[in-house]
Amino acid sequence: MLTSMVAALVMERPVVYQVDQDGLWMKVIRDLFEDFLLFFAPELHAHVDFSKSPDFLQQELFQEVADEKKGRRMADQIVKVKLTDGAEQWILVHIEVQSENEEDFAARMFKYFYRIYDTHEQKIVAFAIMTSLHKNTTSQDFRYDYFGTTLHYAYTISKIITYDKDELRRSEKLFSKIVLAAKLLHETKDEAKRRYVFKRRLMRSIVRNPEYSRTSVQAVFHFIDYLLRLPIDLEKKLANTMYSVLGKEKELMQLYDKDNASPTIVSAFERERIEGKKEERRKIALNLLKNELPIEMIMNVTELSLEEIQELQN
Repeated sequence: MLTSMVAALVMERPVVYQVDQDGLWMKVIRDLFEDFLLFFAPELHAHVDFSKSPDFLQQELFQEVADEKKGRRMADQIVKVKLTDGAEQWILVHIEVQSENEEDFAARMFKYFYRIYDTHEQKIVAFAIMTSLHKNTTSQDFRYDYFGTTLHYAYTISKIITYDKDELRRSEKLFSKIVLAAKLLHETKDEAKRRYVFKRRLMRSIVRNPEYSRTSVQAVFHFIDYLLRLPIDLEKKLANTMYSVLGKEKELMQLYDKDNASPTIVSAFERERIEGKKEERRKIALNLLKNELPIEMIMNVTELSLEEIQELQN
């Protein structure tokens, strides 16, 4: 009796997934940098020449600062772009996924700036994206004033908590869906069914929008899939739902990079492969039935069940 009760309690315990938010943000910013700028910095976006690919610089530029953070992981990007007037522009993007306020955050942002500037003497535009729903009161500027020596360094901070969910849903900007998913990460932490409904609705709306390129859709799906993890039963249910959506668009399915697709897309591809093979076996069985071969032989050749063959026979 006691063993049964313990087993029941273990089964009811929610599954805890470890989400690599830093890695996901790094990847999606790299994959969708143009969309990232369009959402968070539209004025700068208008001056960038995207006919020339952005250059993501080596992360070693952050190593000295990273060591001071005592092993804490960061999601940072330094991106070199060309402007429409031919000038070169460096863009520093820092993603902060921690929930607590940090007194030294503004000082760290200044250190990033001056170390990059001191080494490379490049103009730098700096962004900090706060992904937590914690009401972060972090300052968006660094001030130093000591016996007449003063310094003021300001940068742009965007806080996910400040964006309205309804406006994000209505927005046609692709990166609004990334921000929306980041908001729902915390809101649906202990509500698997609610998270499933949200993922299903969001994925369907994205894939049905003809304005989004297929490679961009794949990048968003990858972020959403790994950020908003689901229990296995709901993952399978979501994959079946997306198969029914994507199955109507065979050309769309073929455009996805199967080797780098999100888990939901991988499952949909597997479902498509299985269904395709099954359809081929049905065609073979029909031909064999027309030639009046024994049902047992047809079962052996096609690996279809007796019920499936009888259905075809009828």
